Amino acid sequence: MRFSVTRIIGHIVHDGRAASIKARPCARSGALREAGAQDQVTALLVRDPAAHAALDNPWSVLHLLDALREAGAQDQVTVLLARVAGHAALDDPAGVAALLRGLRVVGAQDQVTVLLARVAGHAALDHPAGVAVLLDALREAGAHKQAALLADRLPGEGLFELFWSQGNNQALYRFGREPDGNPARSWGWDDLN
Repeated sequence: MRFSVTRIIGHIVHDGRAASIKARPCARSGALREAGAQDQVTALLVRDPAAHAALDNPWSVLHLLDALREAGAQDQVTVLLARVAGHAALDDPAGVAALLRGLRVVGAQDQVTVLLARVAGHAALDHPAGVAVLLDALREAGAHKQAALLADRLPGEGLFELFWSQGNNQALYRFGREPDGNPARSWGWDDLN
């Protein structure tokens, strides 16, 4: 077992970059702890992973946050929280939703506020199912204004069906949507002449 733990540590801290732990930090730190490798966990924490970890994958950031909390590394949690809200990638809407929920769970309201301000105007809209999850997460957080702003971006991205399913949009946009974003007036086939 000692060889495996040493091998894991060597892989994680390879070339001194803490960013290499981004793939599965919870599983790795949990495996180290279960193996009784507290010294190795401490060695990892000394490398300041929160200050150097890549923020390009919201799921990995969430895993790292959980691992740091589990390790009792509150200073590292604080450092990661200071970075994540303003710099986490927004290209995975379901991942952003998970990160938003995770920040709420740890009570990081300031970071939630910063993330909410970024999400409405900048979250990627290329995965409709993920966007639906993100809209739900925004509403769960009480961020109805941000959810509405995000929903208003949907038609321009070719996601009118998802836009139409939001709130009262089915009734409001029964006849479509004008280019300026307003509901289209009622019309009949005779109006097309």
